[in-house]
Amino acid sequence: MAIKGLGYLKTSWSFEERPVASSKLNTWDDRIEAALELMYMLLREAWGGRDGVVRDADADGLKTVAKTTPGMSVMVQPGYALIGGFPFKLAAATETVDVAAPSANDRIDLVQASVETWNVTVKPGSEAGSPVAPVADADHLALAQIYLRPGMGTIKNSDDSTNGFIVDVRNFL
Repeated sequence: MAIKGLGYLKTSWSFEERPVASSKLNTWDDRIEAALELMYMLLREAWGGRDGVVRDADADGLKTVAKTTPGMSVMVQPGYALIGGFPFKLAAATETVDVAAPSANDRIDLVQASVETWNVTVKPGSEAGSPVAPVADADHLALAQIYLRPGMGTIKNSDDSTNGFIVDVRNFL
């Protein structure tokens, strides 16, 4: 197991020594990394070895919602998760990139969180008469599906039979 993403960054600073020998700094970093790996393993085991969103008091952690002024992008609320046994944190509400409306058939896109980059992305699906949502990439956690229709102008929180809408697919720990 190795540390992934932004959960831990190796240090390049000195502590009461100038300069610090690389052998001492590497030993310090390796001890921190080993302790964090143990903590991640224990957290994963405490939650049954699953990936998912850590439920906070109001259950809105990493929830995908339509923007206040609806458009072709969505907002993901801040929150915490475990992805592949590693911690993930989205510190502030984040707007995704605009998605393009499908041209001929409906399409389902997937909003996913990445433990490597600590951000959210939209993975496009394929247009079809009966569309199927794409599967989350490795080291990613599925947060929501966005159902898209040809000619739509906005993405909303619920289905209005004309525009795109969000389906929450978060798995809670």
